[in-house]
Amino acid sequence: MKTLLTLVVGLLLVAAVATEAAPAGKKPAAQPADPAAAALEKRWRSLREPGPRFSTRELFEFTLEAAAQNWHPERVERALELAEQKQDRDPQSKTFGNLAWYWEDPKPVDLNAAEFAMQRAALTWILYRDRLSPKATATLQRLMEFSIEGLQRHRVSVDYTNIFVMKTWNCIALGEYTGRPELARAGYAMFDEWLRRVRQVGVREYLSPTYYAVDFECLGAIARHAKNPAARAKAALALDYLWSDVAANWYTPAARLGGAHSRDYDYVTGHGGLDQWVARTGWTTVERAATDDNFKQVFVPAPDRLKSEVLTRVPRYVRQRWGEPDGECAANWVGREVSLASSGAIYRDPMDKTLVVLFGGGPKVPGCEFLMDARLDPYGQNKIATGGGHNKSFHVQPFTMSVQNGPEALLLTTANADGPKPAAFRSSGSNLTCCLSHFTFPAAAQVFVGASGAALAVKDKLVLPTPDTPVFLKHGTAVAALRFVVATTPAGAAAPVELVNDGAKWQAMRLTAVHAEQRPRGRMATALWVRVAEQLDAAGFAAFRAAFAAAQPAVRHEGTTLDVKVPGQSGALRLKVDLKTERPLVREGAARGPEKYLLEVNGRELGAPLLDRALAMPFPP
Repeated sequence: MKTLLTLVVGLLLVAAVATEAAPAGKKPAAQPADPAAAALEKRWRSLREPGPRFSTRELFEFTLEAAAQNWHPERVERALELAEQKQDRDPQSKTFGNLAWYWEDPKPVDLNAAEFAMQRAALTWILYRDRLSPKATATLQRLMEFSIEGLQRHRVSVDYTNIFVMKTWNCIALGEYTGRPELARAGYAMFDEWLRRVRQVGVREYLSPTYYAVDFECLGAIARHAKNPAARAKAALALDYLWSDVAANWYTPAARLGGAHSRDYDYVTGHGGLDQWVARTGWTTVERAATDDNFKQVFVPAPDRLKSEVLTRVPRYVRQRWGEPDGECAANWVGREVSLASSGAIYRDPMDKTLVVLFGGGPKVPGCEFLMDARLDPYGQNKIATGGGHNKSFHVQPFTMSVQNGPEALLLTTANADGPKPAAFRSSGSNLTCCLSHFTFPAAAQVFVGASGAALAVKDKLVLPTPDTPVFLKHGTAVAALRFVVATTPAGAAAPVELVNDGAKWQAMRLTAVHAEQRPRGRMATALWVRVAEQLDAAGFAAFRAAFAAAQPAVRHEGTTLDVKVPGQSGALRLKVDLKTERPLVREGAARGPEKYLLEVNGRELGAPLLDRALAMPFPP
């Protein structure tokens, strides 16, 4: 009886506590909903009645996630039915087997659509086929059969890195798991072709914060799900190579990928899908690691050794190749409070960042980047429709060459706006209104002009006394010194250079050479000299400032050649170009090191041995 009484009293106390926790008139707090189910419900609402810009790839992402959670099989059926509506099933069509990218597209335009769709479809088939209803299974099987025809018709250059690697995964996965050995063998051959190309010239889409994530996804899928042991082993080594590249260029104080970039969608802060991979591998805690099933099923963490051998070694100096010509290479000096990176050429993509300075302060601090602009879009926010129907912010693609020696670089660019379709301006759209060369930077940086004087508060616009007047950006105890050694108008006169405070929305400002205030005609050129330093006290900053301001660059413009030479701290930096032919003539003053390198950190080659091992593994006949 005493025991029963004690139990009753205990239950009454629990009830009293519950009553106290939920006052009269209020319901107890609801338990948090399943986040995976909530995310799927949100996706379902968007695809139930697709809008004009709804992407068909979302249907396959939804299918993968819903199947992973065994969530509403009838909704998976509906998603796959919608996908069938956007697939070209006409055998006479040039896009037979492919899919329209957007719901509003009557037929396929961007042929990458089939690649992105099958990337997820293959994972769904491999991992969760048993969770699909018979109807969904049959529909997915038809989608894959027609898509295989679309994939085989889709010609992809080996230099188009992310799509070539994606097609490689698709061929291997669909070949191995749908009984098509000839398709799998085509995938194996593509894989070796790509590995040979990377061993020769590096990754063409180098250091893209967006497309490196795609490369990781597809190589991770091969490493974890290919049936062929050689494919899995080669993918693991390729991932090791990419992780080495990311570790070498990751800038921890800014929690983002440093270095010059190809194809960066985020002009202001340089973030992309790669952040999720770095967060999940433990190198940053800023970006929440992805939890969707697609990510979990393809994730391969970075090798532990890279953290101690590369990531935490500062300062470090990185050199890497991304193309065959001598200039198609990049350098990155990574310090504790600032980094400086440059590319010796442009990748031929209007989203390149060829000269980059990063200060510390976390992921939201804007980076410092050079770009040439003909649409008054210095911060990359004015997006226009492009070839595949996607909206992107495109800039001028000038001829570019650079030379870097540690924490100092010289960049030379030129572009000719003459002719009906000038090459450098072809991606800027039809609304060319000006030609400007910007160097954007965080508004939080202190701005100093000239050899002496206090920091300036630029409220609107400030025109420099002369175009080559030195400007200093101070962020904490780190400094970036800048000089437009050359800035010309189409008439060959000196272009004015101004500080402009018009990026408050993005917490950014800019230093801009004004080549033309109207639609450009003729040739324009710039030479921008940058030097960085860190951990400077007041006296150190004054000395650094005085030395840079007192330095005397030498510029010679004779006939069609432009020759620029600046007195660097560790020797002269010199660039010479034939402006008419846009042919590089002289590049001198780079940091010394091995003549042949692929991915080198502090003089040590990291990339070549990994790729040599991968290529030494033959696929079985």
